[in-house]
Amino acid sequence: WLLKLIQLYETQRVRHGMMMLGPTGAGKTKAIHALMEAMGACGSHHREMRMNPKAITAPQMFGILDAATNDWTDGIFSTLWRRTLKAKKTESVWLTLDGPVDAIWIENLNSVLDDNKTLTLANGDRIPMSPNCKILFEVHNIDNASPATVSRNGMTFMSSSVLDWKPILQGWLNCRPLSEKHIFFSLFDKIFMEAYEFIVVSLNPKMVTLQCQYIRQACDLLEGLIPTFEVHGAQESTGYSPLHLERLFVFSLMWSLGALLELDERYMLQEFIAEKDCLDLPPADYSKGDTIFEYTVSEEGEWVHWLSLVPTYEYPPDSIPRYVSILVPNVDNIRTSFLVKTIASQEKAVLLIGEQGTAKTVMIKSYMNKYDSEVRLSKCMNFSSASTPGMFQAAIESYVEKRMGTTFGPPSG
Repeated sequence: WLLKLIQLYETQRVRHGMMMLGPTGAGKTKAIHALMEAMGACGSHHREMRMNPKAITAPQMFGILDAATNDWTDGIFSTLWRRTLKAKKTESVWLTLDGPVDAIWIENLNSVLDDNKTLTLANGDRIPMSPNCKILFEVHNIDNASPATVSRNGMTFMSSSVLDWKPILQGWLNCRPLSEKHIFFSLFDKIFMEAYEFIVVSLNPKMVTLQCQYIRQACDLLEGLIPTFEVHGAQESTGYSPLHLERLFVFSLMWSLGALLELDERYMLQEFIAEKDCLDLPPADYSKGDTIFEYTVSEEGEWVHWLSLVPTYEYPPDSIPRYVSILVPNVDNIRTSFLVKTIASQEKAVLLIGEQGTAKTVMIKSYMNKYDSEVRLSKCMNFSSASTPGMFQAAIESYVEKRMGTTFGPPSG
């Protein structure tokens, strides 16, 4: 990762247009920020302007000329471009375009990236590039870019193997109490990499995800399951025993590495972990159709079958409920609700994937119905291939009121 940072530094010395390639989670943004801070510490102040070109249309990006009145409205990119000319001579500005490359907008930047260094707009304006400005693309792949664009840029490729799971885990453990650090690091070290390689080689998860996303999910689950409280500014744990922490680790391992697997593949993962014989696994009886995924850890640190936690469904005696709103609790939806609650209570996003009719919407709605309506409101939106970012923004803005400037809030009352 440090090598990539040095390569980016060398690229920006000789080019004014650069591309950072690599999958999500490879550490592209952090590398850019780290480099800019380091160069700032060395005396040349750097500032970044970031935008997502894919979230807006080409006229919104470069500006639009009204044919009837001949009025010109500047776009987002051209406004940022004009701002770089007004920047102080001592500070460098990096214009970061963070989004998938699309032939619609990238071809318009060819004159910027070659030796002319001039942005040409539809109203005839030719704006030169400021001498202390650099343009940087942060993209996943360049399938849609033409050779003309690619040849004008300096390339730095960050592979997903550049940033493996250890730095991410250590970063998370640095925020945890000392008692947990050694226990968790040795547990992850024992099994995580081998289990990840087994999944990648032998099984086929429902989505392609990288090491960094798996380890992030495991850390998020552990953070939700192990409460901490601050004493004199330092994190103190609740004093769980090492065995209890190990069982929580097994639980988070199941629901990070095994979360995207089908039932039979979950069993294969269980067999693989059991063969290693280095963890305290739940007593799953496979002859009854049980796997380790049917177990959770109780408050006391014991393995508990999810069935024992399923409440009985009480039919309301005084009213007839709507058929659509009935959710009879079973192992699956109690388990999913618990996982959703663990992640969502940390203000993090949750994604449920599955086929139609597997009660995804019902579970999310039942979770959101438990919100305190004074603190949180929920809205549902449908997305399809025809959805545009503009529609999504308009939908959100229709639910909130403008207070002042760029501050929005819920409707009064």
